[in-house]
Amino acid sequence: MDNISSADIIDDIYEAALFPDRWAKVIATIGQRLDFWGGALTWGKGEEEAWLFTPNFQELMQAFMEGGWNHRNDRLTRAVREGQFSFVHDFDVFTHDEWAGLPIVRDFLIPRGLGYGAATQVAPPDHPEMTVLFERKLDSGVIGPETMAALGRLRPHIARSLTLATRLQRQRADAMTLGLNAIGAPAAVLQASGRVLSANGLFQTLQKCISTRARDRISISDERVNRLLYKALAGRGVSSFPMPTSEERACILHVIPLRKDALDLSPNGSAIVLISQPVGAVADATLLLKGLYDLTRAEARVALEIMKGLSLPSVAKQLQISHETVRSNAKSIYAKTGSTGQTDLVRRLSVLTRYNIGEQG
Repeated sequence: MDNISSADIIDDIYEAALFPDRWAKVIATIGQRLDFWGGALTWGKGEEEAWLFTPNFQELMQAFMEGGWNHRNDRLTRAVREGQFSFVHDFDVFTHDEWAGLPIVRDFLIPRGLGYGAATQVAPPDHPEMTVLFERKLDSGVIGPETMAALGRLRPHIARSLTLATRLQRQRADAMTLGLNAIGAPAAVLQASGRVLSANGLFQTLQKCISTRARDRISISDERVNRLLYKALAGRGVSSFPMPTSEERACILHVIPLRKDALDLSPNGSAIVLISQPVGAVADATLLLKGLYDLTRAEARVALEIMKGLSLPSVAKQLQISHETVRSNAKSIYAKTGSTGQTDLVRRLSVLTRYNIGEQG
């Protein structure tokens, strides 16, 4: 325990500010030196809640989530309330009888040989509160004052590093959106919950069709597009949606997920949202529709005829296919573009008339 404040572990703590994926190793190292079984770092609430934990926590966390304990963890809630400025352990917060009577202790932790824990909360500016916690096996004994003192010596370093990490992540997200701003692309980095992590100046000028609501979540004025956006964020899929507007320059909203190495740009982000404002000429509108809305070639051909104002029977005649095939394609087109029917489809795809689309062969 004498080497818990040694330079190597403090170096590791600050290194994790630059490489957030190393926090699990840092927590594991602290835990091993202080006789904890494992530990975790958590932040956010509800659907924004995120966990990063030591490898031996994997099975425990799976059971924790499946049992819904993340929604009824009175032990952690009270511990972090008391641990805003220091690490606290169970018996700083509860009497022994209170602790033993907590459902999460009695029904979840004790049957697994766990139950002695320590936790603290860090609140970086403009970021959800972050909690660092450790768990000890019951047969290792209660957490003593020497262990708590060792954690106390590390806490300032942990707090500074976490604060620095959140600032660096915000700067990376800002740099990405500013870069897109420089090439004329309105853009924002979003979490899966719709929370805006960063938005460039061009994106913020589109207030008539895009705004933020409670907890900085993005909101599209067109409710159907708003639902499609959140569906895309939840599914982490690539999607594009037309945004009809009375403004001179109509918009198409693109959702691009952050995956693999792209997450280095914004580790807490789930997707980049880009807004394109159609200009210029397009040689093949079929390819445009396929690319924007994931339409098949057949669906794109039907969509183009509907945009000309043709009824479904007239589309069938024009394309020399059955009425039932046209109806089936139209149903798929409505779903992919968020349209309620032919009139709404024409209204939504009216943004494409801003492109100079030639006659399609």
